[in-house]
Amino acid sequence: MHQSIRNGISLLGLAVSITFVQLAGAHFAWIEAEATAPSSAGQSVQVYFGEYSEFLREEQGGRLDAMEGISMNVRHPKQPVSEVALAKEVNRFAGKLTGCLPGRNELVAEQRDAPVQDLRSHDMGVVKPMYYARASFICLEDGRVSEQEKGAPAPMELDIIPLSRGMNLATGRMVHPPGSEVVVKAFFKGQGLPATQLIVHSPIGWDKELHTGADGVATFTPLWPGRYVLELVHVEKVGGEFRGKPYEALRHRSTLSIQVVPDHAGEK
Repeated sequence: MHQSIRNGISLLGLAVSITFVQLAGAHFAWIEAEATAPSSAGQSVQVYFGEYSEFLREEQGGRLDAMEGISMNVRHPKQPVSEVALAKEVNRFAGKLTGCLPGRNELVAEQRDAPVQDLRSHDMGVVKPMYYARASFICLEDGRVSEQEKGAPAPMELDIIPLSRGMNLATGRMVHPPGSEVVVKAFFKGQGLPATQLIVHSPIGWDKELHTGADGVATFTPLWPGRYVLELVHVEKVGGEFRGKPYEALRHRSTLSIQVVPDHAGEK
């Protein structure tokens, strides 16, 4: 076996705990968008629903329909939150940004209207799913390279926020090169979420299990170029009723998409 593959397996080995199996086998939403966009041009954005590391994207007429009502907005420290219109296509919800303000922009998607699920056969009770997704991109103005970032963005109810900025000032790109450490923080209702499991889904199908520290922070080192999706689940033990159906808990599920790109042109 090639040495780099052996190293990859050792660092991104499959987790075998029961909790991990439940996480990896469940659907979530994630955002795909380019990590860098010129301020004068638009950018396409997509939201998918499925299992990233299994290369599964649900389609309309099937489970994608359960995500009807998903909303997206773009956030920048110098402008009000603006909505991004999404249209359902064959296997995704697609939108278009017509322009952007220079600096770091945050794409945030939420789906709070998913129906109540009876998961008692999986020992998870009757739950109301809540989905969240985040991705960042740098908007560049000609002749100017600046993040213009005013601290960490405000978290969603359940969120994963990157603490490592991933900005290459020499090239003006927001990337995390292979082999560089990525630092993230898990939040629930604005507070760091300690001792919590995160799953990193890699672009080649390998998964890695992480656990946050007392401050909600976790780190990992991506080995391969491509898009990585981090997944976080938090069960809130509060009962209620949604559209006439009672539930025992809210099952929040959030993702963060990060692009890993080589620093140097031609590097594989």
